Order: sequence, then structure tokens, then C-alpha cells
Amino acid sequence: MNELGNVNISQEVVATIAESVVSEIEGVNSLVGGTSKNEIVKFFQNVSSGGKGIEVEVGETECTLDLYIVAKMGHKLPALAGEIQTKVVKAITEMTGLKVQEVNVYIQKIVKEDKKEVVQTAVAETAEIEE
Repeated sequence: MNELGNVNISQEVVATIAESVVSEIEGVNSLVGGTSKNEIVKFFQNVSSGGKGIEVEVGETECTLDLYIVAKMGHKLPALAGEIQTKVVKAITEMTGLKVQEVNVYIQKIVKEDKKEVVQTAVAETAEIEE
């Protein structure tokens, strides 16, 4: 609260910031729906983050995040998790002013990159530019 009134930041805002940051990190393939043990948490996770694999708790001045990711093969997973944590904390703190208590990273799966698919996408993008 400041002298002008209250400022409340929703779970969805924090989840959107985290999703944006995680999607830009090289070793992350995607976010995936979490495996929460609590059915009520699962329900609200799907409602608040669209089932994106992000669970967020927001207090008055702090927040906690659980991120469920699919990593790309060939990356050092502890280093990848550390990069995710560092970048998510920085972005949320800078954008919201909230103190990030924890960013828990759960690597749910690891996948190989399909180089053929990447090449085909690049060729398709080039063809669209030429037209």
C-alpha cells in the first residue's frame, strides 16, 4: 500500500511474466501441466495459468512459483534450472516489485530437437518472405 491506495498483482500477471521469460530460454522446449498432488491446486492452476505448467502463489509483497518444464536434450539440466530461476526472479522483481521467495523448477521431460523440422520451418519462412 502506498499513500494513494492499494496495488494488487494477480497470479495470472506473475504467471504471464514467468511464461514469457521461460519461453525465451534456449534449453527450454515448453512448459507442461504440473503434477500437483492436490486436486484443488490442479484445478486452480489450470484456471489461473491456462494449464501452462506454472503454479503461482502471490502475497501482499512476495510470491512463490512452481514451473514444470520440458527441456531440450543436450543442455546441462542443473545449469538450465539455475538460469530459469535467475531470469524469472529478475523479471518478476523488476516488473512487479514483488519479492520472489522461491522459483521451483520441475523438469518433467526431456526431448530431442528435430533438426529436420527446424530446417523445414526456416525454409517455409524464407519462402514466405520471397513471395
